[in-house]
Amino acid sequence: MVKQLQLRPLVLTVLGLYFAGSLTAQKDVDTTTLVGNWAYSLGPKTLFGLHLERDPIKPNQLHGYVMLPEDFNVNSQNGTRLQFSNISSKGEQHPVASFAWQNGALQLRSLSPAQGGSATPTYFVTPIDNTNVDFTLFPSFPNLRMKRITGVPQLAPDWDSKRSYTQDDFAIDNDDMTAIVARDQADRAGTSHLSQQALDEGDSKRRVQTAALLQQGLLHTGPDFDHAALVFQHGMTSNDYLLAHVLAVIAISKGQSGAVWISAATLDRYLQSLHQPQIFGTQYKTLNKDPSTQEPYDRSLISDALRAYMGVPDQAVQEAQRREYDVRRGVSTTARPTPIKNLFDWCREMAMC
Repeated sequence: MVKQLQLRPLVLTVLGLYFAGSLTAQKDVDTTTLVGNWAYSLGPKTLFGLHLERDPIKPNQLHGYVMLPEDFNVNSQNGTRLQFSNISSKGEQHPVASFAWQNGALQLRSLSPAQGGSATPTYFVTPIDNTNVDFTLFPSFPNLRMKRITGVPQLAPDWDSKRSYTQDDFAIDNDDMTAIVARDQADRAGTSHLSQQALDEGDSKRRVQTAALLQQGLLHTGPDFDHAALVFQHGMTSNDYLLAHVLAVIAISKGQSGAVWISAATLDRYLQSLHQPQIFGTQYKTLNKDPSTQEPYDRSLISDALRAYMGVPDQAVQEAQRREYDVRRGVSTTARPTPIKNLFDWCREMAMC
C-alpha cells in the first residue's frame, strides 16, 4: 500500500508540537461522543471512513475500523488545502482499538501492521461536537474533518486514478460572483448605452465586490475564478490586470479551459500598462479616427503555434481583424496612426478588448 505525503516543513513542525504532549485523562462522555460512523468526503464521494463502538471487554475503550483506499497520494498546499491523486477504486479496512488520550485526541492503534511493512499505524480522533470529529490519518498529517453518518461508511468506488481531487472540485458556483459578472456583461451590451464614466464607476464597484469575495475565501470553482478574472481585466491599474491574470490561471487549474484566452489577454494588458510590448496580440487600441493599433507588440517572442494553444488567433488573422474593425469604423486602413499617448484608451467595440 503506497501512501505518498508531500507536507510543507511548517506543517510538520506545528503538528509535531501537537503530538509531542503528554497523555491526559479524559471523561467517559468524550468517548461516548465518538461512538458511531464517520466519513470524510470530497463532495458526494466518501474517501475515508471510521466506525467506532464500545469494546465489550473494556467498556471504557472503543474499537472498530478505519476505511481508506488501497492506494492514494496526498499533497498539502499551504498546510490546509489537500489535493488527493492516484486514488484506488479498491478500499481496505483496518481494525483499530483505542488505548489512550493525548492532548484531547483519542489515539487509535491498528490491530494489524500496515500492508507491506511492520509498523503499526496510529490514528488520532478529536471530538468537535456531536456531528463532527477531526481525524488524523498519519502522524504529521493535517486534520480531516469527518461528519457523522447514519450507516456504516462505504468508500466511493469510482475514483479516477489519473486525476487529482480537492474539496473545490465539488463546490457550486458562487451566486454573488455570477450576478457580478452578469452585470459586467450587461453594462457592455450594445443596448446599454452607458457613458464611459458610468461604465468605469460600475467596474470599480464590481472590483470591490469581487475582492471581498476573494478575501473571504468564497470563490471555489473554475467559473468563479474565470468570472473574477474578467472583472479585474476591466480594471484600471497594472495590479488589476496582474490579479486578473493570476485568477485566470487558477480557473485553468480548476478545469476551466476557456480561461486560457483571458490569461493571455490579461498578461498582454499588464505588459502594455507598464509600457512594455504585448506578446500575444490580444490588445487593440484606437485614438480618434486614426487606424487601430496593437503597438507596442513584440511579435517574435510567441509563435503562432503557441498562440493557438492560448486560444489567440495567429498574426495574419489578427491583422485581418484589425483592418475589418477599421473598415467598420470608417477609418482608412492605409493611413499612418497618430502615436498612442494613453495606453488605457481601449476600444470598447472590439470583441477582443
